[in-house]
Amino acid sequence: MKSRFGGLLRAFFGIKIPLLAFIIILGLGVGVTYGVTVRSERDKVGSGDNYSQAMKYLEIKNIIDQNYVGEVDEETVSSAAFAAMVTGLGDKWSYYMSPSEYAAYKLYSANQYTGLGVSIDKDAETGGFKVLGVSTNSPAANAGMKAGHIIIAVAGKDITNLTVGDARSFISANLGKSVAVTLINLDGNQQELTVDCTLTYTNPVSYELKDGDIGYIKIASFDSGSAELVTAAIESLLGSGAQRFVFDVRSNPGGLYEEMTQVLDYLLPSGDILVAVNESGEETVERSDNVCLSMPMVVLVNSDTYAAAEYFAAALQDYRWAGVVGERTTGKGRIQTTIELLDGSAIHISNGKYLTPNRVDLTEQGGLRPDNEVTLTSSGDAQLDAAMADVLLR
Repeated sequence: MKSRFGGLLRAFFGIKIPLLAFIIILGLGVGVTYGVTVRSERDKVGSGDNYSQAMKYLEIKNIIDQNYVGEVDEETVSSAAFAAMVTGLGDKWSYYMSPSEYAAYKLYSANQYTGLGVSIDKDAETGGFKVLGVSTNSPAANAGMKAGHIIIAVAGKDITNLTVGDARSFISANLGKSVAVTLINLDGNQQELTVDCTLTYTNPVSYELKDGDIGYIKIASFDSGSAELVTAAIESLLGSGAQRFVFDVRSNPGGLYEEMTQVLDYLLPSGDILVAVNESGEETVERSDNVCLSMPMVVLVNSDTYAAAEYFAAALQDYRWAGVVGERTTGKGRIQTTIELLDGSAIHISNGKYLTPNRVDLTEQGGLRPDNEVTLTSSGDAQLDAAMADVLLR
C-alpha cells in the first residue's frame, strides 16, 4: 500500500493552490482515505465524504493563512493535522510519526538502539516516559531502574517535551557513556541515577530451581532467540528435578509473536494457540502439535505485561494448562503496519488483531484477567509468593 497523502497535503499546506487546480488534481486520480491514499480506492476519487473532507482541510488552512494574527509554523500546524487524523481513530496503538520520529523508529526497530535497556511510553500526567519493562542485566537494571519509574531528564536535559521517538534518539546519542538519568520513582519522589550505557548483551531469560522442585523462569521479552532460551531453561530445570513451573512475564513488553508461539508449541497439546485476523476478517491460525509438557504451571502477569506476553498467558489459561496470577494485563492485541509517506514521515496503524485460542480479543476486554488477582506491595513479592503457593496446589 503506497501513500501519496503526505505529498498531497504538503502541497496544499505549503502553498496556496487555487480551488480549480485543487479540483483538477483530485480529478486526475488522487483518492484520499483517512489520510492514506490506497490504490484500490481510486474509483472513489472526487466523490462523497473524501472529497468534502479534503476540501475542508484546504478551507481551514486558507483561513489560517489569511486571518491568523501570529506567526504560523507550517510544519507544526501540518504535523498536528496529520496526527489528529490518526488520533481520531480512537486506537492508542495507531499514531503519526514526523520525519525525525520515523527515523528514530526505524533505528530502534532495526535493533541498532540499545540505550538504557528499557521499553518506554509517554506518561500523559508528567510528560515524562514511563518505564514499561527493564531488560535483565541491562544498564538500566544495573543502575536500579524499575518498571513504573518515570524518566523526566537525561544528561541534565529535560525531555518531558519530547516525543517517544525523539527521546529514544537522544538517549541513543549517549551510548558508551555514563549518563545521569532523572526520574520519578515508585514513591513519587524525584531521584537521579547514574547509568553506564556501555553496550552489553542482555539475555531475556533467567531461571532457577525454587523450593526443591519448582522451576522458576523469568522471560523479560520475546526477542529474537528467546524461544530457544526458554526451552533450554525448561530442560535444564527438568534435569535438576523440577516437577512444576512458574513462568514470570511481568513487565514483559512483548516482542516477536513467532518466538512466543514456539514456546507455546513446546508446552501445549495439539490445537490452536494464536489467531491473527486481518482487516478483511480472514483468520490465520498458529497451531501446536501433539507433543506437550504436562505439568502443573502458573504464569505471573502484571499491568505492564504487553502484547505477545499477554497472549502467552492467555493461551495457557484458555487450555486450562496453567493458572494466571497477578494483575490485569495491558490489552495490546493489535497488529500494526507502518506506511511511509513521501516526505519521510509515516503512519503506524492497526490493520489486524490477535485473538486467543478461544477467540477472545484482549484489547476489547481490556487485558487478560488473572485467575488469582494479587497486587504487588512495597515489601516482598506477594505475587511470586501467591504463584508459588498456587502451583503447589495444581
